[in-house]
Amino acid sequence: MAVQSLKKNAVFNFIKALANFAFPLITFPYASRVLMPDGIGKINFVNSIIEYFVLIAELGVGSYAAREAAKIRDDKARLNAFSRDIFCLNLISTAAAFLLLIAAMLFVPKFSAYRPLFVICSAKILFSSTGMNWLFTAFEEFKYITVRSILFQCVCLAFLFVFVRKPDDYLYYGAMGVISYIGPNILNIFYSRKFINLFSQSRIHIRKHIKPVMVFFGTDCATKLHTAIDAVILGFMMSDTAVGYYSAASKINRIIYLVIATTLSTFMPRGSYYLENGRHGEYRKMAHKCESLTVFFALPASAGLFLLAEPLLVLFCGEQYLPAVSTMKVLCPIIFVLAFGTFLNQVVIVPQRKEKIGLISQIVAVFLNISLNLLFIPIWGVFGAALATLIVESVITLIKAIYCFRSIASAAVAREAAKAAFGTLVMGAAVVFIAGRTEQLWLQILTAVPCGIILYGIMMLVLRHETALAALSAVKARLARKHSDG
Repeated sequence: MAVQSLKKNAVFNFIKALANFAFPLITFPYASRVLMPDGIGKINFVNSIIEYFVLIAELGVGSYAAREAAKIRDDKARLNAFSRDIFCLNLISTAAAFLLLIAAMLFVPKFSAYRPLFVICSAKILFSSTGMNWLFTAFEEFKYITVRSILFQCVCLAFLFVFVRKPDDYLYYGAMGVISYIGPNILNIFYSRKFINLFSQSRIHIRKHIKPVMVFFGTDCATKLHTAIDAVILGFMMSDTAVGYYSAASKINRIIYLVIATTLSTFMPRGSYYLENGRHGEYRKMAHKCESLTVFFALPASAGLFLLAEPLLVLFCGEQYLPAVSTMKVLCPIIFVLAFGTFLNQVVIVPQRKEKIGLISQIVAVFLNISLNLLFIPIWGVFGAALATLIVESVITLIKAIYCFRSIASAAVAREAAKAAFGTLVMGAAVVFIAGRTEQLWLQILTAVPCGIILYGIMMLVLRHETALAALSAVKARLARKHSDG
């Protein structure tokens, strides 16, 4: 199989990340104003519950299958047999997830008021596992993944403006989320025939995959439990409005983090491929560049969002969400914490088969998160849930970093991180100065954000940060090619 260009993969993933950034930037401000905190709270409460059943359906297969398929992608017969095994395993787990959801809807009184929304969102369970996203990750088909995602985002955008018109239309908003989730996975089923034949004549061997899959499943369970538990506990202990405030505060942080995380996911299959083929020097070089890239983007993103939290929240969600400003500020460092944790997971832990480290850190996080939420929410409400999340995510990343220290420790990377930190301080001072010149929120964003980005970029070029220099070289090369073609 022809090896995909890692730079092109990163570019496509970055485009997809930008689309994922722009999509909620358009949809959520509109929906939050139409549905109000109560409607947004209903959607996020139900989705937080559905995520657990999606988790059961997926059974931790995604990361395991992507890693293993990347190793055997040049052997069609082995890949077909492996894909059949994984597909059948997912069918069993999906059936179990649906049965458990039905039982929950029948026996949990709280769920009865949300039953229509549960029915709509349950479609995610079926297509989360049968969409085989792991296959396209293994083959580094990031161009297809990007085009497919943007296509369905456009469909959902049209759906939103046509059907979501008043506060009672939260069911349609839930349906829009389902379409954006399952549409690409339905397309995957047809496109997968380019790479595999699920009907090939081979025996099914599910048992040999169960042990490694269960490690990933345990990690995913603990991850989903601690990432969604705050909204669930808020829903039970407080109100839909409280969940709406928390969702608005965390939404912007998560969007920016996902831009970085999506780009980082490019490197996992290539890292696995390098290590499987004994190309350790190339792997280490890639890992150190990826570490520098993570810090380069995540530090200024966290700082900039903290400094502009109030104008961004008001413009993004509306003045009715002003009570969530302090919550949003305490969540801002999570962008850096989650981004670095994702780097450790995607570039170090999974390719090096150290997934038990991830499992240990997530198990610690579950107990810590539940304890802190139960302690903080009665005292500080929504702010308490955010504080608990920040503490827990920091602990997870710290545990991973300690275990992976030998793989990530580098004097060169430390120097690049120091450059990024200095550039962030200069950018932050400029943002504060510029934003303080006007009281108009839209003007603060319109002036401070581009000026901050430009100043940070210039600082990184002056300091010769390797990520900035690589980006500049890529732009120069592209312009040179266009000039020569012209």
